[in-house]
Amino acid sequence: MTALPGSALFASAGGGRVAVVLGLEPAFPSAHVLGPAFTVQGAPGDNLALHHAVSSARPGVVIVLAVGGEREIAHCGDIVAFAAAERGIAGILLDGAIRDRTEIAALGLPVFHRGTSPVGPAKKGPGALGVSVEICGVRVSPGDLVCADADGVAIVAGADAEEVRAAVEALAAREQGIIAELRRGRTTVDVFGLGALG
Repeated sequence: MTALPGSALFASAGGGRVAVVLGLEPAFPSAHVLGPAFTVQGAPGDNLALHHAVSSARPGVVIVLAVGGEREIAHCGDIVAFAAAERGIAGILLDGAIRDRTEIAALGLPVFHRGTSPVGPAKKGPGALGVSVEICGVRVSPGDLVCADADGVAIVAGADAEEVRAAVEALAAREQGIIAELRRGRTTVDVFGLGALG
C-alpha cells in the first residue's frame, strides 16, 4: 500500500486487538499519522513534558501526551509543533487543548487534540517520558502502534502490531477488489451477499 492505512481499516481488521480513542479531533481535516507511540505524562495546563519529549524523541514516532483532559489551557502551539516537525516527529496526540490551530494546519504536522484555547501553558512540570498513559480512557504504552485520522484514533499494542498490520493490508486489498466489482456495475447487495429486507 502506498498511502497510509486509516483508523477505520485498523478498527475493522484488528477486532479486539485494537483500542479506539474517542473524543479527539484533528487540527486539520487531512491530518493522518501512523507510527509507534512515544508516551508522555504531562500536567494539566503545563507543557514542559511536551518540550522534553520533542527534544528527545526519535524521528517517526507519534508523541502521545496525557494531560488529564485539560481544555481551558492550550498545551501545544505553533512553536512546539514546528520544533516537532523539524525533528521528524510523525505527529502529536494529546487529550488536551491546543492553540495556533491555523498555523499548525499550515505546517501540516498531524495533531489530534481536545478543543482549542488561546491561553498559553506553564512550563514547570511535573512530567514523565516513556511511561504508560491514559488518553480518553484508553491505556497507551511506549511502542504501541498509533493510527489517527479524520475518522478517529486506533491503538494497537506493540506485541500485536505486526499481525494487525498484515490484517490491515489484507483488508485493504479486499476492499479494492470490492470497489473494482462496483465499477463493473455490481451492487453492494450482490457483492456482500445480502439478504432481502424484512
